[in-house]
Amino acid sequence: MNVVDPELRLSAQRALLGAIHPEVRMVKVRRDGSQITFTAICDQPFSDNALDALATAAAEIAADFPECEVDGRFVGSTAALPAENVLAEGWIFQRAEPGVR
Repeated sequence: MNVVDPELRLSAQRALLGAIHPEVRMVKVRRDGSQITFTAICDQPFSDNALDALATAAAEIAADFPECEVDGRFVGSTAALPAENVLAEGWIFQRAEPGVR
């Protein structure tokens, strides 16, 4: 199993301090060569403040990895969160939700 680089994980955790708004359900980050994908899923439309905070976090990650391009994906969904290996997929944050273990 390939896990997300610890440096990328720590960069994302630092960048997200204070950036998680109530509508954010999950955040993950992955690197494939020189491409970093930063994904946030919410359960309602992102507020302007949440979008600004997440975009700032993505920019801070990009600053830590200047050789990479960061693709920010902000998705609204009330569907079940993906059933995937959280270490390999780079999950950084998951909100506690009723009925989710």
